Amino acid sequence: MPAGTARLVLREFVADDEAALVGWSCDQRVTRHMPLAPCDAAAARAHLASLLRQQSQSSRSTWELAVTLAADGTVIGACELSLSSSSVAEIGYVLARRYWGQGFATELARALLRLAFEELGVGRVDSTVAVGNTRSMQVLEKAGLRWEALRRRHARARGRWWDAHLYAVTRDDWRLANPGLLAPDGAQRPSSTDDC
Repeated sequence: MPAGTARLVLREFVADDEAALVGWSCDQRVTRHMPLAPCDAAAARAHLASLLRQQSQSSRSTWELAVTLAADGTVIGACELSLSSSSVAEIGYVLARRYWGQGFATELARALLRLAFEELGVGRVDSTVAVGNTRSMQVLEKAGLRWEALRRRHARARGRWWDAHLYAVTRDDWRLANPGLLAPDGAQRPSSTDDC
């Protein structure tokens, strides 16, 4: 499942990633729209320990991966790809604040869509975004997802209910928007010799 883009590498978390995870988990500007995110150093350490245990399971339906810079391996965030059913996946992501505004989130969301449709073969990808998180809504729209619904009282965390927007894209719509990436039968298209 780990993959990458021109600028990013997605990989499993390791114990040495603790400092990076604690760094963005303790930044209230990063986590303010994330109801279930760890919000202090102790919660971040516990979350990392849980991730490391999950990675050793033989059967997985969730991949929470470290997002690193391809150039030097610096951990800049995390992403998640989860199967909510055999035909539907959910994506999510978080980046440390110093890496905002550089196109990394859109690049990451597109990579997660590619993994969901090409590797997992799902028919639909969803993402929920807390009401008020306009930056993330813009990222999802740039990546090709579209607004579908407002989910009232979507999650209860931090002593209150959170409303969220549901964004989604189907495999067919994604394929139409990315004709060179996926063949109609779901197989990856072979490279054309004309492209050399």
